[in-house]
Amino acid sequence: MAKKQVPKNIQDKFDKPLFKSGDAVFFSWLGQKQYGYVTKTKKASWGIQYMVQNAEKRSYPCGVQISGYKTQYDVGCIFVNETKELSRDELETRINTPRTFTAISIDTGRSTNQSKNDVGSNGADTDKTNRKTTKRNRKGSSSTNDDTSSNTGMPSINSGKRKNSKTELIDAIQKQRDFLNGFVKRD
Repeated sequence: MAKKQVPKNIQDKFDKPLFKSGDAVFFSWLGQKQYGYVTKTKKASWGIQYMVQNAEKRSYPCGVQISGYKTQYDVGCIFVNETKELSRDELETRINTPRTFTAISIDTGRSTNQSKNDVGSNGADTDKTNRKTTKRNRKGSSSTNDDTSSNTGMPSINSGKRKNSKTELIDAIQKQRDFLNGFVKRD
């Protein structure tokens, strides 16, 4: 999908500072919406770059979004229209309110009755006593038993019931955020 052509009047706004140091703003970093203060600005090839610091004292480089148009740099992005709609007092309240992460809604899929395996209904071998497979003898090595599942889609003998996938997903998302936040400059 091609990017929208930015109108000249919007491009002119990209090229001049819209916020000064100390201004409270509403921004996003990697899609995560936050509030913070502009700490400095600098001229870039695509417009004005803003350094925004949140309540945790992390600094993020940001471009801007005006009326649905974004600067070329949009990993971090200040929402100009939304920032202007909020009063400075409201922005400061939101900056100083501790952030909480909301759980992501997950489609649980099948009910617990449906998720149990009907032995024999899928045409697979119903003998559970010997599911170990034997590796082929290669270059003089002895054959060994392997407890991993094959590519037939059948679970191995050691595969247990899956733990709560919702908390696993939330933990995985948080680990990814922490990793990506490692690339953000801290003061």
